Amino acid sequence: MTNKNILKILVIMIAVLSLFAVSCRKSGGGGDPTPIDPTKSMTGDLLIVSADGKTNLNSIPLRFAGANATVTKVEVEKGKTLKLDTTNFIVENNALKLTKFDLSKEDAAVSNKVTLTFDLSASSSSPITRYTDTADIFVGKYSNIYSNTYDAFTNLNEIQGDDFTISATDKHKYITFKFNDDTKTKFETNTFNITNSNTSGGDDANELNVKDIESLLKDRLQKNTIFTTYFNDVKVSFVSTNETSEFIATFKVDLTPKSALFETPYTSYNFIFNAQKGKWVQ
Repeated sequence: MTNKNILKILVIMIAVLSLFAVSCRKSGGGGDPTPIDPTKSMTGDLLIVSADGKTNLNSIPLRFAGANATVTKVEVEKGKTLKLDTTNFIVENNALKLTKFDLSKEDAAVSNKVTLTFDLSASSSSPITRYTDTADIFVGKYSNIYSNTYDAFTNLNEIQGDDFTISATDKHKYITFKFNDDTKTKFETNTFNITNSNTSGGDDANELNVKDIESLLKDRLQKNTIFTTYFNDVKVSFVSTNETSEFIATFKVDLTPKSALFETPYTSYNFIFNAQKGKWVQ
């Protein structure tokens, strides 16, 4: 084989190797690794602890594609009292966890919004496209508000006869509904029965306006601290009078919980007022 032929073969081999190298680079077989966008995967928006604020701490599933995360900044919503900092949050095993914080000393959460800032670092040999991210979460103590509803109802104080009329007359003085009178009140499931505690005197013909009790009941509920803590809205509406007694009228109370942290089997309650005297009118 002549030197000329050997040179031709070498040129052909170099060309083939060059084409092979280009092909490998195009197919991902060589060169620098492709940067990864550390997309956040997060399920849910609540950190919920048990009623005592200490045990059975739940966490939020959280991971960043191709990255490890560390909480470097904590901002609690303005006006909230939770004192949280970076030592209270860890990210491990694809979860964001609340640590070293005793929620039993806090009020049940309504909307304790917390904004977290994360520093990100690559979790493999592939680089990442950015090194920070943020997330909004809610931190709070779980509460079963149904167990507190009775306390709220029985702390509405009294509605006396003269509350039913704007004019300063005494014609309704014989009616007094005492919400905390065990002998005259009964609370069962979602129904509250209230009987007039003052049965002496008065005229059976006197009229009790249902609009007045709607307004009074709504006012008392909206000013009650338990209800203002747990509910966004309180609606009171007249349902009906009893078919056999005009002394008895039923009202409906609809409640809108402020947060998924508040569990209650009922958001609607019936109030049955038995005046024993007088007549309910619309």
